[in-house]
Amino acid sequence: MNNLTEEKKRSNFYPNGEIIDYKLPQSFSKSKGKNACGNCGLYSNRRQYCGKWDSKFVKDNYICHAWRKRYFLR
Repeated sequence: MNNLTEEKKRSNFYPNGEIIDYKLPQSFSKSKGKNACGNCGLYSNRRQYCGKWDSKFVKDNYICHAWRKRYFLR
């Protein structure tokens, strides 16, 4: 195998051992900045649900490439 063409795959588990939904993309990772699922327009804080990926139990301090600015308060 050629190491230069292989992409690093994300873990299937959060650090606390909970499973990360398989529908979430490889770009899904812990947020290092201000933007995160918790302030994304596609995310429901009440249900911990991502509308983009149709995933439940998504942590609000993570982020993926589909993040969108939220234009309303929740």
